[in-house]
This record gives sequence, structure tokens and C-alpha cells, in this order.
Amino acid sequence: MQADILAWAVPATFLLFGIAFAALGRFGPGLYAWSGCFSLAALAYGMTVIPAGEGAIVKPLFEDSLFLFALTGANLALASRAGRRPRYALLAGTIAASLFCAFLALFLSGSAQFEIFSIQAGCAVLMLLAAGTMAGLSKRWIDRALFWLCVLVAASLSLQNLAFLSSPLDQPMTVTNWRDSPWAFVFQLSGAVTGVLMAFSVLVAIGMDLIEHHRLSSDVDALTLVLNRRGFERRVAELRRAAHGSAPDALVLADLDFFKQINDRHGHEAGDAVICGFAALLERMVGNRGCVCRFGGEEFAVFLRACDLSEAQTLALRLQSALRAVRWPFDLAQLSVTASFGVVAVAAGERLWDAAGRADTLLYVAKSHGRDRVVGDAIASAPAIRPAARLLMG
Repeated sequence: MQADILAWAVPATFLLFGIAFAALGRFGPGLYAWSGCFSLAALAYGMTVIPAGEGAIVKPLFEDSLFLFALTGANLALASRAGRRPRYALLAGTIAASLFCAFLALFLSGSAQFEIFSIQAGCAVLMLLAAGTMAGLSKRWIDRALFWLCVLVAASLSLQNLAFLSSPLDQPMTVTNWRDSPWAFVFQLSGAVTGVLMAFSVLVAIGMDLIEHHRLSSDVDALTLVLNRRGFERRVAELRRAAHGSAPDALVLADLDFFKQINDRHGHEAGDAVICGFAALLERMVGNRGCVCRFGGEEFAVFLRACDLSEAQTLALRLQSALRAVRWPFDLAQLSVTASFGVVAVAAGERLWDAAGRADTLLYVAKSHGRDRVVGDAIASAPAIRPAARLLMG
């Protein structure tokens, strides 16, 4: 029999994938669901090797359930990856409808052809639901690949189903003689190929996720989770390349006032809490207008894309007021935290760290004039000139 070629190879391969995904479960979202998916598929393919008696209903329906629940696992895995809630009602409805139609086919006519058609149709719908879960995740090619692979599997199942139903049969197909038909080999081979493709795609996705996680970890400050210097430089370069120098940018340096006193009076944990709170405030108020960086200690930088000096100073004043208004929790309830700000325009072609040096000079001016101030560069159009004239605001 042709089907015997793959009879045990397919379930063994799928079981290995199930074990592998279980071992990798902690490295990515949905991997335990992928483990369940391939383990159930391995059991389903293994069950098909065992012959069914004439007129059997329970065994083929059990196999059908395993296949449907395996693809439901794929839906759960992809929903976890996409950060979306699985569509449980649609999944349950698809499984119930497929099994009911399969039961009617076996019970009323004993036809394995219509039973298999019902289950294949259900599997195609489940893969379309999986594709819908991944739809719109176009930022990374691997997510787009998973989407199209789900569509491919659904289309393959549908085309096979149409060919299967329209194919003339020498004799009625039953659960007993099903495995002797060429279609058993076709369906098993198709399932093996698409299953292996899906498994390797998921493994590639895991590798890419780990690389991205490592890159982000190297670009993010561990305490505040905003960018560190390396990440800030890289992100600013991306933003400036995207803008092609079509609009002015701005840079704001901010430094918490009297921060050493907070550490000395309330402890380093309180100091860390203030730093994290200030970082969160900066990110919330800057939003998607730019990016935030912790330069080190209690000093932060904000890059604002397509923002002139006046707008940047206005934002810095809003940050100043918002920080004053923060009500800190627990033992810090009576604490009033302020910050000083230096604001400069970043000219097209100007190096980021040159602009940061000018902003740092302005920040020193703010500190030396009593702190809790915003100091903007009055010579924004001439970055090569040392900032002699200042606009003092506070």
C-alpha cells in the first residue's frame, strides 16, 4: 500500500516536533500550544494506521476529533503570537459542525467519502481562522509567511476536497477500505508536507524572536525600560533617515534636581522608583512624536522628530509642570520632584552627540540658575556657533 510508506513516519515526525516545541516552550509565545498541535496530529495519524472494523463510527470520529483539535491548537498558538484573543465560539462551532456532518455521513450511509470531506472542510475553515488571526501583522516577514502558509494549507485542503468529492470511485468508500485508496496517500503526504513546513516556519520564528529579544535587551535600559544610549542613537538614526531631513528636529535633555538628596533621605529603592516614574512620564507625554533615552543616573534625553525649537520648549514646559504635579506613593507622598531641561534644535546633518553637547550646556545653565527651569537655545539656526545667547524660561 502507498499509504504504508508514510504510515509511521508522519506520526513519528510530528511527535518529535511536539516534543521539541514543549522543550522550547519558555522561549516564545504559543509554543506549548504548538506542542499540543503536533502531538495531537501525531496521535491522529498514528490512529489511522490501525484498521477500523466494518461500519465503525467511534474510531473514525475519534481520529477526526484529533485532527480538528490539532488545528485548533495551531489557532491558539498563532493567537498567542499575535497577542489576540482566540475566537473560541468560531472554533467550537467549526469543530461541532464538522463532527456532526461526519457522524451523519457514517451513521446514515457508512460513507467515508463524505465523512472525510466534512473533516477536511472543517480543517480548511480552521486554517482560514488561523490566517485571520495573523492578518495585519505585516511588520515582520516571518509573520507574513505564517499568514500565507495558513492560507496555503486552507486552499490545499479545499482543492483536495473538491477533487476528492468529484473523483469517480470503483466502489463505495468505507472506513474499512479507505486506507487502500490512492487518496489516503495523497492526504497523508499533503498533511506531512504542510505540517513540516509549518513546523520549520515556527522554528524560524522562534529564532528571529530570540534575536530580536537580544537586540532589544541590548538597546533598553534595564531599570526604566526606555532606550539606553546605544538604542537611542540607533532609533534616532532611523527616525532621521525616514524623515529625509524634511522637517526640523529637536533634542531635550532633562536632569532630576537634587536627586542625591532623594537617595540619601529615602533610600536607593525610592530613588529608583522616582527614576522609573519620570521615565514613564516622559514616554507617556512624548508618545509617538519621538523617543526617550536614559543617559545614565538621573539624566534623560528626548528626541522629537519634525519638531521646531518652540514646540520642543513648550513640551519641556509641560513636562516640567507634569513632574511637579506628580503625587508619589507611600513614603514619598510628601516628596516634590523637579527637573531641569536643556532644549536645542537639531539641524539637518548635525551629529546627534554634537546637539547633545549643546543641550547639556543649556542644562548646566538651568542648573546654575536655580534648577526647575527650561533653557532653550536662542541660536537654533546656527548650531556650529557655541550657544552664547540663551532664552531662559522657568
